[in-house]
Amino acid sequence: MSAERPAPARPAAQSPVRVSPDRLRDLAHSVGHPVYWAGQRPGGYELTVDVNGNIFIRYLPEGVPAGSRGETSLTVATYQFADAYGTLKAAAQRPGAIASRTPDGGLVVAAKGSTHNVHIAYPQRDIQIEVYDPHSGRALHLVVAGSIAPLM
Repeated sequence: MSAERPAPARPAAQSPVRVSPDRLRDLAHSVGHPVYWAGQRPGGYELTVDVNGNIFIRYLPEGVPAGSRGETSLTVATYQFADAYGTLKAAAQRPGAIASRTPDGGLVVAAKGSTHNVHIAYPQRDIQIEVYDPHSGRALHLVVAGSIAPLM
């Protein structure tokens, strides 16, 4: 007989707001599952939580207000996703898919011709991570270099 894992807490939906790294860590500790980011970087951090509990951390250049859509920038999203690894493994088999691994064993997949968005999943975790960067290839580089990690 196996013990059931408690369901992760779903964070309350939240419109885009500028936050500190400490606020991001507080959120990560409150939801019961890893929340991923690209570490501390110059500028600021925008946090958005959608109605499904998906968490988006966008890196804002200085002077860009939260919620601004005039400029795209590095964004790391954490989605609660049942069988994320199996789903991403199937996506890796599609023609033209770019597949790789993170230094800690995560499966990395980018669709053919779309290296602005890269997805990561780990075995035994119902989490999928999406990394977006407006510069072609940079999201993939960040992921395979190990720059995307859980907030601690």
